[in-house]
Order: sequence, then structure tokens, then C-alpha cells
Amino acid sequence: MLSKKLKKYLDDHYNEMVSLLERVVNIDSGSACKKGIDQIADIMLDEFEKEGFEPEVLHHENCGNGLIVRKKGTEKQLLMICHLDTAFPDGTAAKHPFRIDGKIATGPGVEDMKSCFVGCLYAWKALHALEVKNLPSVAVLFSGDEETGSHAVKEDIIKEGKKANWCIVTEGARENGAIVIGRKGNTYIHVTAKGRAVHAGIEPQKGGNAIEELALKIVKLRKLNDYENGASVTVTMIHGGENRIVVAEHAEMDIDLRYQEKEQGERLIREVKAILDHSEIENVHISYTLTMNRPPLTQVPGSLKLQELTRQISDELGIPYLTAMTGGVSDGNFVADLGIPTIDGMGPVGGLMCSPEEYLNLDTWAERTARMAAVIAGLSRLE
Repeated sequence: MLSKKLKKYLDDHYNEMVSLLERVVNIDSGSACKKGIDQIADIMLDEFEKEGFEPEVLHHENCGNGLIVRKKGTEKQLLMICHLDTAFPDGTAAKHPFRIDGKIATGPGVEDMKSCFVGCLYAWKALHALEVKNLPSVAVLFSGDEETGSHAVKEDIIKEGKKANWCIVTEGARENGAIVIGRKGNTYIHVTAKGRAVHAGIEPQKGGNAIEELALKIVKLRKLNDYENGASVTVTMIHGGENRIVVAEHAEMDIDLRYQEKEQGERLIREVKAILDHSEIENVHISYTLTMNRPPLTQVPGSLKLQELTRQISDELGIPYLTAMTGGVSDGNFVADLGIPTIDGMGPVGGLMCSPEEYLNLDTWAERTARMAAVIAGLSRLE
């Protein structure tokens, strides 16, 4: 059985995988660390070139470089998505370097997502070593700014997505081992309130309190939450005022919107704008900017076939087949929005992502990488 042969190859090359993982984890590659991101991009470029992939570096001045590596196969096209950056500041790798304690590995980005893109590389190494035939043509795209929105590579993701028949996102599985078959979309709104400053003791009634204006808005915004149906409106940051005895002339806040369906998101945005489009308090003016970060990752024609293939291979390898819908986003959201069957969370199991305690369960690494490789090989059955 191919899946088990792939697993054996990965078990035999486990120490190599760990060595490469340690190398990349010990390089700071937070989204603001262009030097480290570019260094890791060069490492992965070299590794994929050894497997016959043709590289294209996506050069960026203001963030880490992106990377696309391609290899020709059948007429069908697979897009695989990874990212090189982490959420950790410079210096984290020195403070918390790669470490193994039993079957748990820790270090900045060990799960999100350095073990994932190392796994992606070794999935292809295993397929090539076993001389598996009828593999799809593939483009593996690495974002250098995913943690801040993938703004530099968004158009590249969409361009590659339009060519694809399927998309595999190599992000880590959920802590319970579930793959991800749905993600919410999200929109960010930055709100500014401009009021009128007066002495808070002498004539407060003549002012326009920007903080109070936003407070009244928050009361209305909270009523839009519909957690049961997956819609949320969360004020994540707020600040304002200059002096404790002066009516606040200026205040700002940030709002995070999440939604499961595109139509639900459009409706939620209209409702939020209706609240923000007028002031509650005289002498206060409201302005805002709206950034649609990512559309939802939803089921499209072909999604169920891709999931069923993954379930079959999970059974072959003895991996519990669990699926999840999550509120976090990935670059797969962009591809699913094009109508391309997308499966996410195909990397190993870990948890506490983006925290100092982030960890990887090493026992799941080879098996999940074998599953990913076997799914790639099995795509020919979906034609």
C-alpha cells in the first residue's frame, strides 16, 4: 500500500527532517524580520531545487520575499500553500531555541508553520524516491507576510489559484488532530472619532467627547454578534484622550469582523457601516477605513471528493479522520473563494500557536506528511 510505503520512507528520513526543522526554527523570521524570512526562503529554494523544482523568487522591499517552486506533471494542477513568517519578534529564537523534550518539539514557529513546510518538502521527496507516477503539476507557494495578511503575495496566490484544480494548505492540524475544511472570512475596520476639547470641569456640555461616542457605538456593535451562526463583531483596540481634565477630542478603535459565509459577511458589514455612518453625539465626527482581509473558506464543488480521498488515506494510515471549522484564516481562503476545492490543516498536530509555548507533537509528523503525500498521489483518481 503506497501510503504505508511513504510512511516508511519518512520514518527512515526522520532525523533529516528534524535537522532541517531545527535549522529553520533557530532563524528569527517574524513578519518584520525580512532578513530571516529571506534566509529561510533561500534554504527552501535550494532544497526544492534538489528535487527538480523550478523556483521563482517573489522579491519584496518592505517584507520578506515570497517563493514559488514548480514541477511539471500531468495536465491537472495542484497548488500547495505555505508561509515562511511567524508571529514572533526578533530575538525569540535566541531566547527560546528549538528543543525536543520526549516527543514534543518547541521553538518559535515550530508548528506554525516550519514543521509544515518542511513536511511539504519531504512529502515530495518521498513521492520522488518511490517513483510515484501520474503526479499532478504543482506549484508550492510560500508567503513571506502571511501573519500580517499576505498583502504582498495576494495577487500571486489568486493567479496560481485560478490555474489549480485543487489546493492543499499545509498549515498544522488542530490540537485534536482535525484537518480544516472551513474557515471564517474576516474584515478589519479602523474607526476615528474627532470631537471638541473643552475643560471637563468648567463647560463639559460644550464639548464633543470622542471616547463617549465610541462607547455608544460599541454598545450597538455588540448587538450584532450572532455566535450561534458564526458571526462576530469584536472591538480589539481602543484609545483616546489627551488629559484627564479635558473632554476627549480624539479617540480610535479597531473592530474585527468574522463570518462563515460571504453573504453573511456582506450583511454584517452593511449593518456595521449603518452604525458608523452617523454620530451619536453633537460635535463629534466619525470616519473609518474598512479592510476586507480574507473571504471565507467554504465548501465548493469537488470539496467532498477531496475530503473523501483524505478520509480513505487516513484510514489506511490509522489516523483518526476529524474535521473542523475555525475562525482563524489562511491563504487558502483566497483560493477557495475562486471555487477551487481546498483542504487545510494538512500538517502535523501541535498547539498554542503564536505563543511562547507553541509546540509540535513529533509523533504525528511523519504520519501526517505521509498522508499529505498519499493525497497528492491519489488526486489522479479524482480526475
